[in-house]
Amino acid sequence: MVETTYLYDGSFEGMLTAIAMAVKAPERVQTVCPASGFAPTLFHAATTIESDREQASRLFHYLQGLSQEAARLAINGFLSEDRSVGSHLLEFVRLSLALSREASALYSNDAVRALHSLSRRVSFEAHRLNGLLRFRILADGLQYAPFSADHNVIGYCADHFRHRLANRRWILHDLGRNLALYWNTESLQTVEVDADIGSHVGRFGELPQERLTEEEHYYQELWRTFHTSIANPDRENTVLQAKFIPRRYWRYLVEKQSEIAPPPRTA
Repeated sequence: MVETTYLYDGSFEGMLTAIAMAVKAPERVQTVCPASGFAPTLFHAATTIESDREQASRLFHYLQGLSQEAARLAINGFLSEDRSVGSHLLEFVRLSLALSREASALYSNDAVRALHSLSRRVSFEAHRLNGLLRFRILADGLQYAPFSADHNVIGYCADHFRHRLANRRWILHDLGRNLALYWNTESLQTVEVDADIGSHVGRFGELPQERLTEEEHYYQELWRTFHTSIANPDRENTVLQAKFIPRRYWRYLVEKQSEIAPPPRTA
């Protein structure tokens, strides 16, 4: 049996467009996924759907009309970057057309359950990073916070610090996705971080020492001293630490950098 697949350009707008078109298609569309990385087989009839802002907007407003939870499932599902989210959301929309807002609570359905699981993971990682991000003070007063995350949560983190550090200029930098957002005390902007700086931070977890101010060096030493003073070596449990603060975050935490093995030397 041939499975009909709709492909989209990888954007949120593109995903919603493909789902909207799939719902209205005369044939039964089983899969909606990003075109990038898709490997066609003899059992797939793949159609590329062009992004349409109007179609995407209508579907998103429909989800908002159902409930804020339905809209959040779509947004967080997309931010999870799970390749199956388009197919899950397609099934959810079909259920919503039949059951209205009750579809969000239909946990017996695999697609609904998967969307809730992905949404929770995204929200949890954003919440956790809001407490783990470490800002470095640069010479001109700009503050810089590097991190790497499983999900694309930089927007949620930026919204948090837009209120928390409203009167400071700062950059959040997701090294894994090479995404950076700059807050100039008035608006958020997408910026590009110098490739050499990004490479150095990705390798060592820290900016080059000459980029850090004396004030920043002082604060980092205070933070390390505090961390050491409250630690009890006799009760150290790195497995439990990694459970609450996964090791993928350690590289960018001032107090944990000394516990990470240095990167291998290159010839």
